Amino acid sequence: MNRLVVAFAFAVIGASVASGEDVKASDEYPEFYSGDSTKGIDFVPSIKVLAPRYCSNVKGDVTVVFEAKGMTRVLARCWRAGGEWGEDAVLADLPLGADARGEFVFHADEFPAGPTTIRLQAIDGKGHQDYCELQLFNLGGVSWKQGIPKSDPPGAKGMKLVFKDDFDGPLSISPDGRGARYAAHKTGGGDFSGWPFSDPEGDCLPFGQQGTYLRIHASKPYGTNGRTGILSSIRSDGTGVAVPVPAYFECRLMCHSAPGSWGAFWTLTKGTIGMSKDDPKFEATKNAGCDELDVIECYGGYGPRNPNHGGKYGVTSHWWGQKDMGQAPHAFPDAQKMAGGSSWSWTFHTYGLAITETDTVYYFDDVEVLRHPTGPVTKSQDTWFLINYAIAGISGWPYDVERYGNESDMWVDWVRVYCGKELPKDFGEIPPVGVKGSVGFSFTDGKSDKSAMRPWDIAGAPGTAQSNWNNLPLKDRKFSGLVDSEGKPVPVSVALGANARYEGCEPWGMCGADERMHRGAVADAAIGVRGVHFAKYDLVVHLGAGINGWSGDVSLLRPDGSEIGARAVNFGWIGGGRYVEATREKGTDGDRADCYVVFRGVTERNVAIRFAKRGGKGSAAVAGVQIVPSR
Repeated sequence: MNRLVVAFAFAVIGASVASGEDVKASDEYPEFYSGDSTKGIDFVPSIKVLAPRYCSNVKGDVTVVFEAKGMTRVLARCWRAGGEWGEDAVLADLPLGADARGEFVFHADEFPAGPTTIRLQAIDGKGHQDYCELQLFNLGGVSWKQGIPKSDPPGAKGMKLVFKDDFDGPLSISPDGRGARYAAHKTGGGDFSGWPFSDPEGDCLPFGQQGTYLRIHASKPYGTNGRTGILSSIRSDGTGVAVPVPAYFECRLMCHSAPGSWGAFWTLTKGTIGMSKDDPKFEATKNAGCDELDVIECYGGYGPRNPNHGGKYGVTSHWWGQKDMGQAPHAFPDAQKMAGGSSWSWTFHTYGLAITETDTVYYFDDVEVLRHPTGPVTKSQDTWFLINYAIAGISGWPYDVERYGNESDMWVDWVRVYCGKELPKDFGEIPPVGVKGSVGFSFTDGKSDKSAMRPWDIAGAPGTAQSNWNNLPLKDRKFSGLVDSEGKPVPVSVALGANARYEGCEPWGMCGADERMHRGAVADAAIGVRGVHFAKYDLVVHLGAGINGWSGDVSLLRPDGSEIGARAVNFGWIGGGRYVEATREKGTDGDRADCYVVFRGVTERNVAIRFAKRGGKGSAAVAGVQIVPSR
């Protein structure tokens, strides 16, 4: 390699940040905010890979074809197995002609199997440069450091392994975690990616399992706002993987350095998630604040106003809502000065977090990179983890994934959690969803799929959520042929009053399948239910409305018109997708917003649901009904 190329390669690796006009300076990220708006202006987007496709599978000898308009030379590299940490391999060092095109052969079988990144660096001899990462999945290659190691990490000394996921089998993800290992949104609310964190079902959605890895795939199909993914280790009801101190969290991952990419492995204290407002500790827990511990934040991209990380990543603590804690500690480890000199986007590394009663310690491949005293909130609450691949959003960085075909990947090899305290025997197990055999039906307009439930959608209040909801289009008034949560036919039929009309509704804080269920409702009409086949059951009524809420009464009647039970309701905004049961007596007023009613211990085979509105601008509407057999 000649001196020019050597100097060029190190210039790209060691490049630093530009602050830019639309990115505010921050004491939290001094390594990325230098205050010099000229940093990064020498990067000029020019490299375009023509073959193979970004984020594609390869095997054997692969011809890489590219163009780099305006550039005179391109250096191609890829990290390969060798020794303890591996080594950087030069794939090609090519001068470019007038057409600015070049190609070389990538001998994939000589490189690690699985996720692979080829790095292209270009110069023009006039002080300009470009950097491009070609992500591929090597179907052949060498098996190297794959899977959870047999040994325990030094940071977990004295603790017991309580959870692990090698991602070598079918994924277990649902919108809010019900019926699955992970939730596909930030539990408690607050999704923060510019390309939205999306549900796990459907085409082109973000989660996949390939080889022995989890793939979080960010993409932006034409006509969409983009989509990407996050995993939360606790569910909306507070169940899941959350542990007290002492604890250790660890994840092995590789991310993509693209403008605006923002991969992360981090933790939060649990707070009030899953707590009842009637719990005596609720208010104190709510007011205690929250500890966020960012084990790694991968800020990607080179060029003006980009991080120009040069191998550095963010390790940051946040003491949210705690005024007396001062500035939270942070660090910016340089991955290229450790572990053989490879960055977080070149190959896999392991990122760990040990939390004890005295110290919180961050690790990079078992090497300590930051230590600070453990915060009081962390000492008093359980901690849970998140793995995400955000694109732009609240990070403030500009983004440009278009040069990569609007596709980008984050790969996760495994995650594991240790704890130094005894935990319940069922810790980490996936609790069953709802009650087997429940019958649920919701309302649609029969035209749009916005409110139509899919067979796999799980929706409903904690303890009664179910799949296989029946869609009832309001072009009809009578419905039969319903199925239960197992997809089995039931004799139940439904009839609507003559004044029934469809109303498109707001989600009112719900997300995922619960949002779909609440998007449509039947308004201003009684609902008759006949042929209930359970000797004893609970009837759950999910309320709905348009942009305005309403208050009134919901009554359950026998065929002769006599009342089985009634509840006063005040349907309004329910933050964070929470289910709040209406418990007030008929005819009473209250300020607390609620969103569903339960009539328990019903024995009649035929019943009717009736509404009496007393206030609010919205219509008295029902989004869905469930018939839940008594347990």
